[in-house]
Amino acid sequence: MTKEFFALYSADCLQCKHLSETGTTAYVDCHHTKGNTQCPASEVRFVIVGEALDYARRVLAARDKRHAKTEARLMRHVGEQSVAFKDRFYLYLENGGQL
Repeated sequence: MTKEFFALYSADCLQCKHLSETGTTAYVDCHHTKGNTQCPASEVRFVIVGEALDYARRVLAARDKRHAKTEARLMRHVGEQSVAFKDRFYLYLENGGQL
């Protein structure tokens, strides 16, 4: 298997909110809307998916057991998450809790 190498414009990209949901700073001077053709946020965005997959599996398990209160509690948590999180959650839910 060959590894892909992901190119970043700067080490700051690793903390940038435009590139990652978990970013701590929204860098604007180097953003692609300012003409920086090397800004990775022009093409991709990182989203943490482990929790979304876990919640999809937990919702499916609650459904299998017909435990509506548990499912409702889990869905409330999902409803409070980012759009990207919810997108991945529903993708995993529709695929039976599989990647």
